[in-house]
Amino acid sequence: MKKIRPVLLGILSISLLTGCWDQTLLKNVRLILGIGFDKAEGENVLTTFVLPDVSDKKRNAPEIISVTGETAREARGNLGKKLTLVPDGAKNRFIMIGEQLAKVDIYAVLDVFYRDPKSALNAKIGVVEGRAESLLQTSYMRKPNFILNLDKQIVSAESFTIVPEENVQSICTVLFDPGQDVILPYLAVGEGTPLIKGVALFNSKAFAGTLDTKESKLCLLMADRMGKKASLTLPIPNKTKKIGSKMTFRVFHAKRRLDLEVNNGNLLVTLDLLLKVEAEEYTPDHLDEDGQASKLNDYLSKELTKEAQKIVQKLQKANCDVFGIGRRIMAFHPNYWKTMDWKSTYPTITIQPNIKVEISRPGIIF
Repeated sequence: MKKIRPVLLGILSISLLTGCWDQTLLKNVRLILGIGFDKAEGENVLTTFVLPDVSDKKRNAPEIISVTGETAREARGNLGKKLTLVPDGAKNRFIMIGEQLAKVDIYAVLDVFYRDPKSALNAKIGVVEGRAESLLQTSYMRKPNFILNLDKQIVSAESFTIVPEENVQSICTVLFDPGQDVILPYLAVGEGTPLIKGVALFNSKAFAGTLDTKESKLCLLMADRMGKKASLTLPIPNKTKKIGSKMTFRVFHAKRRLDLEVNNGNLLVTLDLLLKVEAEEYTPDHLDEDGQASKLNDYLSKELTKEAQKIVQKLQKANCDVFGIGRRIMAFHPNYWKTMDWKSTYPTITIQPNIKVEISRPGIIF
């Protein structure tokens, strides 16, 4: 009898379980794997969806469908009118926004993702030069299956410190932060696949400028957001412009310090960045000779400081506070913060970057 009681209790417990009441069966939905947003006529939004093709002829190839709606949610509803199954965005992998729409307000099309509990908040997000529809359609025509790996292409660029590691969820709080701005991957139509051209700079929720891939690497290092790898290329001093006249070095350690100084209502920001690097390609060799590495350190430091100053000018012109300077003022100088309008003050403040390079690893050969 004692052995039977546990069995009866287990059977009774199973009968009380409710089961998977909130399950969504794949046979009842059509998954959305990617989305592109563009500004349409008037106040409408053109939404381009990347869907897996479930037909027998193209079982592995995606399908591209574009629909228009007054809102992003209405556009998805209009998509449902063209499908035999209900569209579902729970497995969405990327969101691309055309630059014309991005210049207005990207949150206008992102709001629906934050309100829907089934949204894939880990989806990658980027801004497209021109129209997102063109990027998706052109890439599909050239390499149909590659468009499904667009998010992996962005992840690869993140690991090489070309674009920041961001997704739909991570940018939400920054979009509403008055003391910081976001930067996102900036893409364009390439010859065979989408091309990552650098990063898009944002002023609050609006697209306001760009940095190319070389500038974005240094910008991310200055923002203390180094990826898994970071390599920089500069011309070798006293070399003519030909093959072998440039050197590449890998950053294996970066230390950033950001200081604020407020005097009589004037703000001075000093950004010190120490880069410890390894020579990956340096054709003149002889880095072991007395003073050679030291001279090269000074040269690299001066050149990168000049590049950093140009980047700061572009950031201030775009009114993009990617370093979170405003956030630091709010924390350490709250009274000063209350007396100013940060968006009108930021472009006028003095930001002095100082880059110091140390060649700590010459490589296998010297």
